[in-house]
Amino acid sequence: MDYIEITPQKELSSFIKCFWEYKSKGKDIHHTIFPNGCFELIMVFEKWELASEYIFNREISSILDSILLLNPNFWGLKELDSLPFSDRTIEIGKKLSRIIREKEIDQEKQLLLTTVYTPDLNVEEVANITHWDRRRINRYFNKQFGLSSKTFLNIIRLRSSFESIKESTLYPDLNYYDQSHYIKETKKYTGESPKKLLKNEDDRFLQFSVNRKP
Repeated sequence: MDYIEITPQKELSSFIKCFWEYKSKGKDIHHTIFPNGCFELIMVFEKWELASEYIFNREISSILDSILLLNPNFWGLKELDSLPFSDRTIEIGKKLSRIIREKEIDQEKQLLLTTVYTPDLNVEEVANITHWDRRRINRYFNKQFGLSSKTFLNIIRLRSSFESIKESTLYPDLNYYDQSHYIKETKKYTGESPKKLLKNEDDRFLQFSVNRKP
């Protein structure tokens, strides 16, 4: 598997974690991307369709577990196919920067969505840091993302454990009650046990197939 990851320009750093591309080699494998608190915009260039779990400028809850097909030349992507991946990300970054400049960013929401990516926080701690009421936080997450704030924070905590699993530590110190609780939570959000993730047969689990933090 060939994997490339590019960090976006500074202007986009509060909105985009990275641009990434991978190409499979050999036999056909159904790769898996586990929940990690990031919302992936997936571009399939070979068919000129945009298959996406999460699309900008929409409530993510409205498209959970579905595929939304957009115009084949959405954001002018069709014209970018002949470019190297690094050049594609530059052009896409320019388009996103223009979109962001036209919007007034809600600073309260930006603080909230920065805080929740801190590993191992609970809802009460997030509320204290952001000065959002717990109920308000939960309403926002249910409306915007289609899941509770507690579930989202559990996903962030589990994501933080992936690096430990890669290093063969199958019970990371992340405030799980015990190893049984950790295994249960891992299976709940990935469908697999920590041992199965570590084994990663056929490089099926993308977060465990590339040398990067999830």
